[in-house]
Amino acid sequence: MTTTIAVKDVADRRGITELLHFTSNHGLVGILTLGSVLSRRALPEEDHLAHVAAPTSATRQEAASHFDKKEDWLDYINLSISEINRSYFKFASQRWHTSGDRWWVILAFKASILSQEGVYFSTTNNVYPKTHRAKGAEGLDALFSNSTERKPGWTVNRLSRPASLPTCEQAEVLYPNPLELSYLQSIYVTSDDHSDLVEGWLTYYKISGVSVIINESKFLGQPN
Repeated sequence: MTTTIAVKDVADRRGITELLHFTSNHGLVGILTLGSVLSRRALPEEDHLAHVAAPTSATRQEAASHFDKKEDWLDYINLSISEINRSYFKFASQRWHTSGDRWWVILAFKASILSQEGVYFSTTNNVYPKTHRAKGAEGLDALFSNSTERKPGWTVNRLSRPASLPTCEQAEVLYPNPLELSYLQSIYVTSDDHSDLVEGWLTYYKISGVSVIINESKFLGQPN
């Protein structure tokens, strides 16, 4: 109970109100069909969901034999605090998925899930060699240090980052599979047309209490 309260206190003090996960329109339909966000490990391999719920990236470094095996990191959902990882979004949207009818949304989940059991905090991208992972209030607080080392020779300084943003834009919340849609509070889109489609899908899948917000700037993140 002490750890749970402490995590909430850190989040409240910093004004953290949402945790973000971007996905494509195809991914969103898969998520709504399943009723949850699944980890890479848990994504279905067969039937129509194998296409609809396709992963954002083609490969994951966590699967490599040399990668840290303290936990099965492929069985966690990667979330960002307050703003998306712009670097990763650029790769996903401009290099991996550049054709077809794919467009993007950002799912915003309640900050209360930070306090749940099994959540890890990664000071930078979870695949970077210098990341530090930890649970609880100390783990969350470490994301807001004065400087964060990403790789040898590559350190980012906090400078004037807003209080609700981690020092490194690539810092991650690693949430144990699955992430239920009962914690979803809003979905960001870039246009009226996409808003209409998402509203229709929410109605079709009988998901209520979720706001659809048109905000192009949300897809820019706050890189550093």
